[in-house]
Amino acid sequence: MRLAVTGGLVALAAMLSACAPYVSTVDPEIATERAAVGSVLGAALGTGLGATFAINPAIGAVVGAESGAALGAAVGVITSPPPPTYEPIAVPVEAVIPGFYDGWPPSYYAPPGNPETQSPHAG
Repeated sequence: MRLAVTGGLVALAAMLSACAPYVSTVDPEIATERAAVGSVLGAALGTGLGATFAINPAIGAVVGAESGAALGAAVGVITSPPPPTYEPIAVPVEAVIPGFYDGWPPSYYAPPGNPETQSPHAG
């Protein structure tokens, strides 16, 4: 029975890998969190299903918890999103809004007591 369950888990894990559209790296922190949550949810679901459908509910719950935890962790890792990719943003050579920095904003003046402050028009 254990050999059949182990073989079924291996076959299911191989089938789940086909769900991923492409092979990519995953963020290890996200994959770890998803594996932990999947393991807990899989164990809970496996325990319930094993106890419900097994001839001996106690053995069914144990086998269901073990297999559910393994399947839940595998599903959590396989469904982890890839890390984001960022493309460089080209910085414009000239000001985007011409003349925007040519004067002080309305009702703003040079700080008092600082003779080194230059007007925005200087330069």
